[in-house]
This record gives sequence, structure tokens and C-alpha cells, in this order.
Amino acid sequence: MSRSRVTLLHAYSRRNSGDGLLVDISARLIREALGGQAEITLVASDPQSFADFGRVVPAPVIASAGWRRLWTCGATLAAIPTADVRALRRLLGGSDLIVGVGGGYLRARTDIEALKLHAGHMVQLGAAAESGVPAVYLPQSIGPALAAFGPLAAGLSGALAHHLGGLHRVHVRDGRSLEWLARLGNVRRAPDLAVLALGNQLASATPDATPTTVRHVAMVLREAPAWGAARRQEYRAQTRRLIDLLGRECRISFAVQSAVRGNDDARYYRSLGIEPAGTLRDLLRNDRPDAVVSVRLHGALESVLAGVPAFHLSYERKGFGAYEDLGLPEWVANANDFDPLAVLQTVLAPGAADAFHRSLRRRTAHHQAAWGELVDTLRHARDVSGGGHARRAGPC
Repeated sequence: MSRSRVTLLHAYSRRNSGDGLLVDISARLIREALGGQAEITLVASDPQSFADFGRVVPAPVIASAGWRRLWTCGATLAAIPTADVRALRRLLGGSDLIVGVGGGYLRARTDIEALKLHAGHMVQLGAAAESGVPAVYLPQSIGPALAAFGPLAAGLSGALAHHLGGLHRVHVRDGRSLEWLARLGNVRRAPDLAVLALGNQLASATPDATPTTVRHVAMVLREAPAWGAARRQEYRAQTRRLIDLLGRECRISFAVQSAVRGNDDARYYRSLGIEPAGTLRDLLRNDRPDAVVSVRLHGALESVLAGVPAFHLSYERKGFGAYEDLGLPEWVANANDFDPLAVLQTVLAPGAADAFHRSLRRRTAHHQAAWGELVDTLRHARDVSGGGHARRAGPC
């Protein structure tokens, strides 16, 4: 059998280290399932940021900028296939397997988000569903797809569910997504990819010595999401209170986890009068903290993968799902309604690091089993396509 051709959809940007992490784990999973020689083509919103990946192609509409983005967005909304969409369909038609990277891109809570979903990720999802090639979507937070604007409000949620129903398998990483898609027979619950990677890592690693006293805490902060003004003000006030409390007890470093347009942590830090120490990855490597407090989920999970306990201030459901899967519900709180003193007491409690790592290890076997199920699903989907034998010519 010749090597399998896989298209990995919905990549965002390596300038957001959490999204880069999910792409890397997805590729690792694919190669474990299909062999190290599998040919993976990545479809990305920021293809230049994945220069180290190998073959990368731009995502229709959302990889464009300026007037071209406006033109392709308008054409997509009018159901006119652009050259990029036709190229994507040909790519998918010539694949043995399609994989959707894990994440939270298939949902919308505002008209702007609905527009981006319809003209961006829905294009990739629709092309995958219509390709005739088995497609597996890795653990997601999906839905709802809400909009007030006429044409979008009428059919966005229905189209999203319809396309998802045409895939070989869809994995969701939280209970609300599972409930929203309950009528589809191809949806399964699975932990976030970073949680599963952690389980694999712990199974083969020797436990590191943990510090008995927390002397250095790294914080990963971000701008509040699309909340109301009062909630945003409360979030900022409580964050400052937490910084003040921690600063009395230990050294604090502030880390950047995302530096992409419209999602720039450094810009938020500057608005607070804070100078960040650099990227989270560099901080974990060069000035390793004893604990992390992160508003970004994959900032927390990246820290845990590096062996550092992380408290997560979650602004949406994915964080609570991930920490439930980790067996650490006491290490997550709602970012728009949290008690700074309770966070401080959890992170600085005597023996907190040891207890954190013991809880992680209790879930290792479960996470290994879930990883194995994903591997089996990818292999089965590839075999359904006759992987590596027939090549389909994609539609024009």
C-alpha cells in the first residue's frame, strides 16, 4: 500500500501557540494511525506561520487580506465558488482521509462571528462533507451558531449540523457540544487533544520533583471576550486583585500565548501597564515558573505538558470540560466571576503541586484509551476510503 494522503483542515496560526500545539498533536496522531510516511497537507488561515510544517495551503477567504478578502467573502456568501474554493475541493478529492484539527471554530455568538463562520470555516467543512472522502473531526467545541442578520439567522445552525452529519466521525470535547448535536449519530465525546497528549506523556515519563514552595508564578492573561461592559470591568478588576495578592507572596511573570491580529495578548498587557516577559513557551523553557495561572486554556495545558501546575480561569465551556477530563475541577474557575483569594489559596497551598500531579496520573489510563480510540477511528476511516490505492479527482 502506498502512503496515505491526508488533508488537515481548519488550522489557525502558530502565532497563537495553543493553535500551533493542536496542529502538532493532530499531526502526531495522524502519523501514529497511518504511519510516519503519511503525506499531510495543512490548510491554514495563516499559512506563513506554519513554514516548518511541510506542505501548507491557504484557507479560502480567511487566509486572504484586504480587498481580496472582501471579494472572496462576498463571492462565498453569494455561493460563487472562487479559485481557492475550487482548489480546496480538488485537494480534498485527491485525499485518502480528511481530518479537522481540534478547536473551537465551529460556532458563533454574534453577527460578526456568524459571518466569519459562514464565509470561513463553513467553506472547509462543507467541502469536506461533499467530497466523498471519509472525514474525522478531532475534539471540538461546536455550536451554537447564532445570528440576528436575516440570511445567516435562517440557516446557519441547520447547515452546520447538516454538514457535520455527513462526516465519518465528529468528536466533541464538552457536554454542551454533545447535547447540541445529540440527534447526529456520528458524534462522540472525547477529551481535548492536549489532555490526551498529556496522558501519553505521563504514561512514559518519570515524575519530576515538585517544589514545596511556590516562589514564581507565571500569568497568561488576555482581553475579555465579547461580554457586556459590566462583566468586562469586573474581570479586569478581579484580575488586578489577583495580581496584587500573588505579588505579595511570590514573583510574577506575564507571558504571551497569542500574538495574532485581533487576538494579541501583548496589546492587552500594554493596556494594563504591564510589560510581558515574552512568550509562554520561552518562559517555560528559560525561566520555569513553579505554577501558572492562565486565562487561555491551551496556555494552561501547555504549562501542564511542561510539568507545571496550572490554574485555569475559563471564559467558556471548553475549559471546564478539559479540567473535568484532567480530574482537576478545583483548579478551574469562571473568569467572569472568580474569587482571587480562592485562586491564591489553591495555587499556594502546601503540597498543591504534588496533589495536582497525583490527580493527573489517576487519569492516565483513561486518556491513553481515548487516544487509542482516536487512532483506531482514523485507521478505520482511511480503510473505508481504500487509503493509498484509489485517487479521486476532486470536483471543479
